[in-house]
Amino acid sequence: MNNKTIFTILFILTSFVTYSQKKVIPNNPNYQYQSGNDQNTQTTIIRQAPTFEPSWTFGGNFGFSFWNGGTDLLIAPRAYYHVSPRFWIGPGLIYNYSSYDTRNYDYSYNAFGGSLTGLYRPAPFVQLSAEFQELYTDRSFEYLNTKSDDSYWNSALYLGASFVSGHFAFGFQYDVLYDEGKSPYSSAWTPVISFYF
Repeated sequence: MNNKTIFTILFILTSFVTYSQKKVIPNNPNYQYQSGNDQNTQTTIIRQAPTFEPSWTFGGNFGFSFWNGGTDLLIAPRAYYHVSPRFWIGPGLIYNYSSYDTRNYDYSYNAFGGSLTGLYRPAPFVQLSAEFQELYTDRSFEYLNTKSDDSYWNSALYLGASFVSGHFAFGFQYDVLYDEGKSPYSSAWTPVISFYF
């Protein structure tokens, strides 16, 4: 076969296939082969991200430890305002108690005051925090029958990081204003347990 015959056969086959297809009746709602372009109306679904609405979350920190002759207790309820989905800020109240009792040395520490905390979540399971605390402290200790009482204001600035799971966060924080003579803690590092609801 020559090229002219091949092209003629292809042309006839193409024309036959084109004319043998079912014809679509435009704008007939009862016709099952109606194309989308011929319909009177088309429905378009656009999925939008939910809009952020500022809200409040309540929670706080709770901590305790018992060690050889000593007890530490922290109760700190807080309220957080959601500035954005990742950034929260809010005030809180704090009560802190610490005591240490041995044969020659007795120590007691009570502190109460307020705080301002900022939380940032770069990922849903990671939380970075900055918290400023101002506490009125009442401290007393006795060493070898020598007694001393002291009251003062103590400032602390904690920077921390926590792992978040649901309504619970656990991590560590560091007091950059740590003063060994005033802080109830023996270290600037402290663990943090937070709850949110």
